[in-house]
Amino acid sequence: MGVSSLGDWLGLFALTLFVQDLSGRPEFAVGGVLLFRVLPALMFGQFSGVLADRFDRRRLMITADVSRALLIASVPWIHQLWTLFAVSAVMEMLSLLWTPAKDATIPNLVSRDELLTANQLSLITTYATFPVSGALVALLAGIAGVLSGAFEVLKSNPTYLAFFVDAGTFLFSAVMVATLPAHLMRTKRARSEFSARHAFRDLAEGLRFVKSNRIVRTLVVAAWTAFSGGAAIVSLGPIFAASTGGGNSARAAAAWGSLIVSVGSGLVGGMIFAGAAARKIPRERLFPIGLMVSGLSVVITASMRTVTPAVFLAFFTGLGAGIAWVTIFTMLQERVDDRLRGRTFATLYTGVHLSLFIGLAGWPLLAGAVGDHRLTIGDATVDLSGFRIMMWAGGLTVAYSGLRSARIMRVFRDGLRAPRLRGLEFRPRPVSGGARRGLFIVFEGVEGSGKTTHMERLKAFLQEFGKDVLITREPGGTAIGERIRALLLDPGAKEMDAKAEALLYAAARAQHVAQVIRPALEEGTIVLGDRFLDSSIAYQGIARGLGDDDIFRLNVWATDEMIPDLVILLNVDADVGLARATGARDRMEQEDLSFHRKVGEAYLQLAKAHPSRFVVVDASESVESVREQVERAVYNVLHDE
Repeated sequence: MGVSSLGDWLGLFALTLFVQDLSGRPEFAVGGVLLFRVLPALMFGQFSGVLADRFDRRRLMITADVSRALLIASVPWIHQLWTLFAVSAVMEMLSLLWTPAKDATIPNLVSRDELLTANQLSLITTYATFPVSGALVALLAGIAGVLSGAFEVLKSNPTYLAFFVDAGTFLFSAVMVATLPAHLMRTKRARSEFSARHAFRDLAEGLRFVKSNRIVRTLVVAAWTAFSGGAAIVSLGPIFAASTGGGNSARAAAAWGSLIVSVGSGLVGGMIFAGAAARKIPRERLFPIGLMVSGLSVVITASMRTVTPAVFLAFFTGLGAGIAWVTIFTMLQERVDDRLRGRTFATLYTGVHLSLFIGLAGWPLLAGAVGDHRLTIGDATVDLSGFRIMMWAGGLTVAYSGLRSARIMRVFRDGLRAPRLRGLEFRPRPVSGGARRGLFIVFEGVEGSGKTTHMERLKAFLQEFGKDVLITREPGGTAIGERIRALLLDPGAKEMDAKAEALLYAAARAQHVAQVIRPALEEGTIVLGDRFLDSSIAYQGIARGLGDDDIFRLNVWATDEMIPDLVILLNVDADVGLARATGARDRMEQEDLSFHRKVGEAYLQLAKAHPSRFVVVDASESVESVREQVERAVYNVLHDE
């Protein structure tokens, strides 16, 4: 990745220098090269993700590397400006093929615990090679001058050597990628036949996933908004530097250079610091904090009248952005299945390019439209120049993105994080993966608490409102789940290990969600479930002592982050509940009373930890009293919806 990133920057810088000599208007030539590096991302970016999810990623990356090497090596023999613009566009398209394939592959090459570190290294190599490439172009031009006597091709233009070295970086990258394990880079959906119909269908599937998965959507939109707002400091920075640099052009250039170095140093520092910060702060909190730090730093930087404090504050702009970017990257890789990962990252990159494109052009235009103003308050004069106002607006855009993400992630943590965490109150609403129009209500409680009875009564109550209602149970609900249920509850399976038990419950639940629950919710059905995620946390995580956090993570992964909108806990003493149970006791019911009491205590612990999605009903009261409490709780949710 380091060598490939070096090649990307080196080719861009060398091509920019090369085209200046081919036109009487060098600004037009340079602008054309840069424009044709941006346009492919807007038009082709999404389809690059489709290809990364459809074909063997190793072959795709090798093909892109070899093609880039041949293309950039041919530049010295091309002297038509529009042809070079086309070369710039094709080079970017090949890079767009390479990058999503790489980002989708990384989670298959390293363990989950190493993923953040891998992304730190990946992003650092991407951005750290930027200044190295600029220096390398100049160095190679000097070497080309020395070698021109021996090599005829270098006499006409010293930039030619940079193109040949650039081709070598891509060939080196291709060789390195070829050494990676093939089975870890072959997408699960790889197939030989492919058509335009397949491409558009896959593209639509990827976009639907990003749109419907609230957490993924939040991460992607946060990145887009951050880049759009961050473009303000890049596009308006030179004007700000001229204003704070003392009016002298040399000082203004030095001020602008100092700001760029400060932001760049902070960016790399943030990427390095993100690993240590993630060990102390949950990632769901870390990236919004990074965005807010970055955005507020832009606002304060833009308020400075002199360059020295502005340079100092600009470091924190980069620091927050670096923390947020590497954390967003890692969370996307963790939460997106391999078969959708390429398209998700292609959506991310396309939106980032579009955000930058709009931001770089839009903020200066808005600054010009606002104009320069002064506000006098007593003896003080406040500078309200257009560039300052727009830099404030850009910074506030980034900060707002962080604040909005923090609110959404707070809801997510309250619904999904382990029981020991606490969250603020909120009305239950669909917050888990997948597009949902229905409502998922789960009944929990110890054995004999009356779940079956009150689920049937609630179904009748909801049908009076004209609602479609589905009752299902766990373990079970599907043919596969029922077979797992028979094994789990078999009194003859007393030797079953606690971990095996937890895995079997998670397996049945995964099938249940995929085959029954999620499709029903997508159709707008109200699903009433007899047990779900919280029963595993209570029974296996707490009562069996396997750890609530581990059981939580296992089941969130198994169900693709599906959680109930409302949990109705029918609370009754364990001995009372067991006395109510009729018929032969299954394996779980045969556990001793102390175990069932632990389960009851665990449920109350969960309800206390998550008051926003739990309603505790005293199931020891009369059937009518319990029915009224249940109906009141569900009516409140329906009214809120």
